[in-house]
Formats: sequence, C-alpha cells, structure tokens
Amino acid sequence: MPGGSNTLNKTSTKPSHSKTVRSVQTLLAAKKDNKDEKEPKAKRTHSEVSNDSNTSLDLSGLINFQKDLDEIKFSLRDVTTKEHLIDVTKDLVKTSDLENLVTGIVKKLFSKFESSLEKKLNDKITKIEKEMEEKAEALSIENENLKKRLDAMSSHITPIKTDLAETAKVAKIANLSSNYNEQYSRKNNIKVFNFPRRDRQNLRKDFIEMVKKDLEC
Repeated sequence: MPGGSNTLNKTSTKPSHSKTVRSVQTLLAAKKDNKDEKEPKAKRTHSEVSNDSNTSLDLSGLINFQKDLDEIKFSLRDVTTKEHLIDVTKDLVKTSDLENLVTGIVKKLFSKFESSLEKKLNDKITKIEKEMEEKAEALSIENENLKKRLDAMSSHITPIKTDLAETAKVAKIANLSSNYNEQYSRKNNIKVFNFPRRDRQNLRKDFIEMVKKDLEC
C-alpha cells in the first residue's frame, strides 16, 4: 500500500513539472522569435540626415510664417480692407444719380426758400395793410370831427356874414350921406391961404387974433 502511494505521487507530480518547464521554454522561444522577427536598423546616410533636417527646418519655418501671418492679421484687424471698401461703396450712387439727387435737394431748398420768402412778404404786406387801414380809419374819424367843427363854425359864421352884409349896406348909406353933408358943409366954410399952421392949433382963436391984428393996423 505504501509503495503504491509513492508511485502514484511521483506519477502525479511529473506532469506538473513538465508543464512548468514547457511554459518557460515556450516564453523564451516566443521571445527569441520576436527578436528574430525584428529587422536590424540600417545605418542612415548623410543625405537622409540632411533631408530630415531640411524637413524639420521647413516645418519650423512654416510654423513661424503662420505665426507671423496671424500676428499681421491681428495687427491689421482694424485696418480697412477691400471687403470693407466694397461694403462701404456698394451703396454709393452714380454720378447721374448724384446730380439728380443734388438737383432735387436744390429744388426743394429753393421751393422752401420761396415759400418762406412768400410767407414773409405776405405777412409784411398784411401788416402794412393793417397799419394803413388803422391810419385811414383814424384819418376818417379826424375828418369827420373836422367836418363837424366846420359845420359848427359855418353855423356860427352865417349870422356874422348876415350882420356883415347889413353893416356894409349901412356903411354904404352912411358914406353917401357923409358925402352929401360934406358938400353941403363946404358952402359955409372959408378958405384962407398963407395961414400958418402948428401942432394943436385952435384955428378959430388964431384966425380971430390974426384978423384983429390986421384990423388994428
């Protein structure tokens, strides 16, 4: 019995050891195969190294050039571009349209000026007409007052004219009478020549004295 058990144990452990050995060998073989599969790198020539260097420089130059372009674009972000000019000038009118526009504006301004001038003239004329009407009304009132005064004076002068006519008539009659009386009185007058005259002379007295002197002589 004991001997049988030992035999079984040996038999049972042998496959396990064999499996372990196979696994290590398999791994080593796989690793070796992988090494065999890798091709050895060939040594690079000077031209290849130069090409790689040029390629690296070209890429670096392109990157730097792109950066410069980006910086230029950023610095020119507020500068007017062709697109901006196109956007600004797309709505500009043509010369003929501009002439028509200017002509229309001038006509409107002239029409507005003409209307304003006409309004000012009408206002001035209306003001002058109103002032003239007021003056004419004042003159009419004054004329009416003068007419009333003339009528009053006429009514006052009419009796005076009548009295003056009567006075003239009486004066004429008196003049005729005085002429007649003067002619009648001259018949009783004595005319003396070479009789001295003086101021405040009493003719009667002087004449009597002169006659007395002549008689005494």
